Amino acid sequence: MKKHIFILTLVSIISCKMPFGSYPELTGPVVDPSGYLPIDTKAKLESILLEEEKITSNQVVVYITENLRERTIEKEAVAVFEQWKLGQKEKDNGVLLLLAPNDRKVRIEVGYGLESILTDLIAKRIIDEIIIPNMKSGNPSMAMISGVTAILEQLRTQSPTLTNEFCPKPFSDSNSELHSDTIPFLIKETKQFRSIDFKFCVLPLESQFALEGAANHLLLHRQKSSPNESTIIFVTSPKNEYKGTIVTSPDFYWSLSRNKIRSIFHNRYQESRTGDFTNYTYRSFLDMLAHIRHDNKIKIEEGTGIYDPYDSLEQFSYDRAGETIRKLETEYKIGIQILFLDTKSDLMEDGKKYHQLAFGKSPGITLLFSLNHKKFLVHTDQNSTIESINGSNRFLIETPKLEQTITNAITSDLKIADIDWICIRSAEGIDTYLNSLRYQKDFNYENSSQTTSSNSSSKIIMKEPHFVFQLFFMLMFFFLWIGFISGEGIIFFYGLFYVIGVTIRTKMYVLPDSPNIFVMFLILVSAILTSIFIFIFRKLGWSISVSSHTRNFFTSSGSSSSSGSGSSYRSSSSSYSGGGGRSGGGGASGSW
Repeated sequence: MKKHIFILTLVSIISCKMPFGSYPELTGPVVDPSGYLPIDTKAKLESILLEEEKITSNQVVVYITENLRERTIEKEAVAVFEQWKLGQKEKDNGVLLLLAPNDRKVRIEVGYGLESILTDLIAKRIIDEIIIPNMKSGNPSMAMISGVTAILEQLRTQSPTLTNEFCPKPFSDSNSELHSDTIPFLIKETKQFRSIDFKFCVLPLESQFALEGAANHLLLHRQKSSPNESTIIFVTSPKNEYKGTIVTSPDFYWSLSRNKIRSIFHNRYQESRTGDFTNYTYRSFLDMLAHIRHDNKIKIEEGTGIYDPYDSLEQFSYDRAGETIRKLETEYKIGIQILFLDTKSDLMEDGKKYHQLAFGKSPGITLLFSLNHKKFLVHTDQNSTIESINGSNRFLIETPKLEQTITNAITSDLKIADIDWICIRSAEGIDTYLNSLRYQKDFNYENSSQTTSSNSSSKIIMKEPHFVFQLFFMLMFFFLWIGFISGEGIIFFYGLFYVIGVTIRTKMYVLPDSPNIFVMFLILVSAILTSIFIFIFRKLGWSISVSSHTRNFFTSSGSSSSSGSGSSYRSSSSSYSGGGGRSGGGGASGSW
């Protein structure tokens, strides 16, 4: 048995190691051994990246390979990153953009120090929205230049340099991109909103997510200086066919949902098409003010459905929730209305008034959302009933239970103030409650038989396996620890599956009279499951990343084997090298 354990351990150590392949030397910020990119494109990229490294010390490198040496592009990116040691050792501020055109794959690998800025989500958006569309259209030069530009813009948006230069005032247009009278007009329009802190800025950014990053950076800065102030950040860019975004403090989330913000700028397609950046910005700003002003004169008449006089909903949510309501009204013969209004602080008075106006003494459900107070009310009365399935009885709608069902349905959307999905989920919540009421379903039913069977099984006497097998079980905990701290997957998984198997036998009383047979069977099954899991992890490219993470976690940076005191600006590509940085395992991949 000891001989078998020794052999298994030796095989685990050997087979789990996946040595990196040999890769070209890092001779410059663009490594393209096959000459895939045109010379002028490569020269432009090198100039951009060298200048960026000189200013910020961030080392961004483009590598184009003819064929992947590793099984996955994720594993290859980690291997290349670790071999070149991109970024400064003390900052880990390296980024690798790996393109494998023959394999139709691309990867952005990010160093530890930049993972909070160039997040996995942003990296994925750069790949999906910029690089892949250009590769599909047969324009690799644009894919690389635009992709690199987006990466650099994202890294810059977290620096105060950008916003300090282009947003020095509450209303700023440093490069005079707008007509000269635009800023005075905008300031005049905001005079009635004296309680709101506005920040308007025109930024020369080409990507939407870089613009969003800059806007969020401005909002965080304003909230630190004035944490209790209502704030709206409005930023636009004249670059790349115009773009814009708005971020606000939480008190505006219901009036300016994420979908509504997107539609404000998308609705300005005419100005974008005709190249009128001033009107694009000015009209978008006025649309934003209209959504937070809520000065429409409302007149609610008898009827059902969704009432949204302030245009707080997008069309897709209005249509989808409206379709659900019409179906419920037909099926249950009850009127339903969902209202999005400004109300008094106590919603009860408004709820009763609108319910009586719409339904009188007919069966009905009123769901009132207060846009200004960010809360909702469910109102029914003694007439609010539905028929049983056979029509012989009528069931009274219990308001607390209906309200709880709706609350459960919209809780996650309430947290992020997604007004569109709040509306959709509310209608679905009403559907859930009416269905349970008609069929008298009890969703809290628990099967007590499970407890009974558990108690009866606890009387079974479990025999212990031979002492050798008990010792082997204790050794598995040591295997778990060794495998985890050394990043050895086979050792870790074998120990994990064996411990789980023994635990299952104890809890489920498997083969209580034949412990030795169970243990021998478990040794075989654990080996098979370990092989399957290791194969999957390697196939997905996770093995190297996990191994690197665990080793780095238990090894101090001072004991790192990487050499070099840091990356610095290189004026000659022949002397270009990495500075000792490490891959953070973050980033994103894509294929086309």
